[in-house]
Amino acid sequence: MTDTIILIGVLDFIWRRTDTGRVSPVVEFLIAAALPTVAGFALVYAWRGAGWIGQARARRRASAAPPEPIERLEADLRRLRAELEDTETRADLIAKHHRVQALRGAYLDALCAACRRLDVPPPPGGDNAPLAEIYRVEAALRKRGLDVRETATH
Repeated sequence: MTDTIILIGVLDFIWRRTDTGRVSPVVEFLIAAALPTVAGFALVYAWRGAGWIGQARARRRASAAPPEPIERLEADLRRLRAELEDTETRADLIAKHHRVQALRGAYLDALCAACRRLDVPPPPGGDNAPLAEIYRVEAALRKRGLDVRETATH
């Protein structure tokens, strides 16, 4: 019997409500229900904020990088141009269209980098630039001393 009285006393202690002053049980429930959601949003936005800070640092480092030497740009342009012409003229390639698109995109990126270095307007249209514009830019770069086409050797 004394064990039962002690057990009731322990249970009474466990289930006793804490005095929270004027806070109603409904408000306590709403706070308890919203707390995990608020914590989840805080974690998501902290993760995004860390990513944003990392991107800002990467942009700062990239903008401080020294410009690529013009000789290297010229070598890249010649190599990509020769590879593009070779790929366009071959008939035995699998997924030839995709390879040509990838090479043309890489060539146009290098061409735009050379245009920025030599103050020549880049070809409009991005990766879909018409060939006439590419030839115009190549001619303008040639006038400034950067020939992107390899000279034929016999």
